[in-house]
Amino acid sequence: MNRKNKALAFVLIVAMLSMLVVGCSPGTVAQTSAAPAQSSDAPAVSSAAPSESASAPAEKKKVIGLVQIDLQHPFHLGEVEGAKEAARRNGFDIEITSGEGDVTKQVKAFDNLIEKGVDAISVNCIDVNAFKNSFQKAKDKGIPVVVLHSKAEGTACTVGFDEYTLSTEVGEYAIQLLKAKNGSEKGKVALLAGMLGQGLNTGRTGGFLDVMKKYPEIKVVAAEPTDWDGTKATTIMENYLTTYPDLDLIFGLSDGVTYPAANVIKNAGKREQILITSVDGSDYALEAIKNGEMDSTYLLAAEYAGYVKAYVPFLCSKGQTFTEDYIISGVIVTKDNVDPIIKLASAMKNDIQNFPFDKPLPDLIAQYK
Repeated sequence: MNRKNKALAFVLIVAMLSMLVVGCSPGTVAQTSAAPAQSSDAPAVSSAAPSESASAPAEKKKVIGLVQIDLQHPFHLGEVEGAKEAARRNGFDIEITSGEGDVTKQVKAFDNLIEKGVDAISVNCIDVNAFKNSFQKAKDKGIPVVVLHSKAEGTACTVGFDEYTLSTEVGEYAIQLLKAKNGSEKGKVALLAGMLGQGLNTGRTGGFLDVMKKYPEIKVVAAEPTDWDGTKATTIMENYLTTYPDLDLIFGLSDGVTYPAANVIKNAGKREQILITSVDGSDYALEAIKNGEMDSTYLLAAEYAGYVKAYVPFLCSKGQTFTEDYIISGVIVTKDNVDPIIKLASAMKNDIQNFPFDKPLPDLIAQYK
């Protein structure tokens, strides 16, 4: 996908100056080629709830459902806060639920929102294939469905990150780290993967692994799934240290699993040996980079992402569509740029009601230098 979507980032809904985002109806789905997405967008957001004239009758509030994988992972909890802020600013109600890490429970939670008659649903599917019948139920009832990090026929649109590209960037930075450590592009690498079968997991490993394949002296020795569970990641990391005592680098697919693994590495006295790369840009991971406990993460910003994941289905409930995948932008974080990003993350978390969610993250970073 090309970068023409970037224009979306600067379109304010109150102005309606662009028709890149037009009419939304359930049953449409972004059609893209097999090539990884290349676009980066920020939401077309309003800074406050829309006002109504004194003579106009009050419009019934829209109700948007957000179905998470679970409500334990720190990133998912941060997204909830962003979703609540989107609801506050734009005058809709948000109903948040999850599958507690179980696909059957997640489908049931989704179906319950249909029965309640919400106006749109945003869902981060554990297994998108398990939702086929539920998506049809929503379509039959005229409820737009926004799928997060996966694609599905019969849904309104897909919202997510450019997983392949971001993991490619992490891979390229990992090569720089390995070269600096070992004198050339060589070493043993292991992954702390996410949840097998999930589109996000596939994309987030794909770009990284493709980079590693370019270097014959780099060996990817393991890629165990953590199911996004920090406790499970801790156990896997302990096993890695025993099985691969000469490991050079870890790539964790989320700070929520990478950070616990980093603590295992530190406690084993192997931080100087093992490089640590990650994804998410959580506040604790940013501090770990500043303190030398991790080498990199990738800023996706939980609150920012959650805002988008609630705001886009709200737009769909009002009759708008996204003709292409809606891609949330991000940026790799290293010791060289971590300070302004810590300031950004703090403002987003601690002053969320005033945070400028209408701008792309890469543009926002410049404001905090």
